[in-house]
Amino acid sequence: MKNNFLSPFHWMFAAVLFLFTAMPAWAQKSTTPPEKMPEYPGGMSALVEYFTNSLKYPEAAQQAKAEGTIIVKFTVGNDGAISDVHTVNEGATQRSDMVLEAIRVVKGMPNWTPAQVDGKAVACEMALPVKFVL
Repeated sequence: MKNNFLSPFHWMFAAVLFLFTAMPAWAQKSTTPPEKMPEYPGGMSALVEYFTNSLKYPEAAQQAKAEGTIIVKFTVGNDGAISDVHTVNEGATQRSDMVLEAIRVVKGMPNWTPAQVDGKAVACEMALPVKFVL
């Protein structure tokens, strides 16, 4: 069962990652957009590999044939550390086990290369769509 599920999931997830969105953190900080956005160590292909290896489709969600996209926001600090991890689209149609799994994986990411403004590292808020597809 696992091999049948991982292959389509892997490709769908890789496609969704190309829709990766990022937004600078504006609240009570600089209003200058970063000249250089934060980067996952190893780039986009390493991020896809990390999610492919780390994200586990919750068993109950698989059995219920539940699918969906969880938007996870987080801050990449000026030291590259991940913090303030939360979802932005939780609703009645989303399963808590899928939300918790998306948050778990994002919290477990290694430090990123931080964003830069005027050559200085700055904190930056990011949004990552985590798609669960059977």
